Amino acid sequence: MLDLAPLWISLRIATIATVVTCFVGIATAHFMHHYRGRGRALLDSIFLARMLLPPTVLGFLLLILLGKNGPLGFLFTNAGISVVFTWYAAVITATVVALPLMYKTTLGAFEQIDSNLQQAARTLGASELTVFRRITLPLALPGLIAGATLAFARALGEFGATLMLAGNIPGRTQTLPMAIYFAVEGGDFREASIWTGVILTVALGGLVSVNRWQPQGRRLAKREEKKEDLTLVSAQENAQETDGPEKLERPDRLRHYASTHRPAHAPTLSVTLTKHLPNFTLDVSFSADEQPL
Repeated sequence: MLDLAPLWISLRIATIATVVTCFVGIATAHFMHHYRGRGRALLDSIFLARMLLPPTVLGFLLLILLGKNGPLGFLFTNAGISVVFTWYAAVITATVVALPLMYKTTLGAFEQIDSNLQQAARTLGASELTVFRRITLPLALPGLIAGATLAFARALGEFGATLMLAGNIPGRTQTLPMAIYFAVEGGDFREASIWTGVILTVALGGLVSVNRWQPQGRRLAKREEKKEDLTLVSAQENAQETDGPEKLERPDRLRHYASTHRPAHAPTLSVTLTKHLPNFTLDVSFSADEQPL
């Protein structure tokens, strides 16, 4: 009977590593997106170097760092915590190898956002946290989901660094890639084929879902924008049916409505702003009446 422990261990480790990677990757990408000081290229290279290092080299460096005689391992040992050959050592290696994918994808998503939208929110009094939470994150959401999916797939398939730091302990640290490797080494090609099919199904299924969701998300966003625009136009046309001409352009409608609802003796200030941006045209028109003190 096939032991399903490698599957549950891999899913648990990949899920935890993806959650950690999302938080760290978004924070790192947000910092690098705004950082323009010295050493930016060096920092970016350090964040991406883990994509170029062989897994065994990365595992060896983590082993030196987190081993009993390492700088961090010594502190953990004194605190009664042993990292090497544990399941959370596998989480650490999966997080380290998956972080560059989340960081680079998120950074690219942040750089695609029109900065004029963020600047407009700041001029209206929004704090940096509000701008990040209500403008940056929603606009970058497709890129964040793609990065999280890539990070999960990479964490699920991690082998070399995990083997060096966490080992191959059945029922504790044996993930799917290690189960495949040792099944082939032992001549059990049936078990290796089953686990290969499972890991391909999970990884490719996530990527296909993201690729299908992103165009649908963009279509839904455009549909909601059209719906809001039609609602605004309908409300303005209903107001014009009782207050004035029906076939006026949008700024003219607002000016007409303001002119028909102010006293004849009151001075007014009318302002119309039009700015053509890469993704849309900002068209604002308003009127202000003098109010008696």
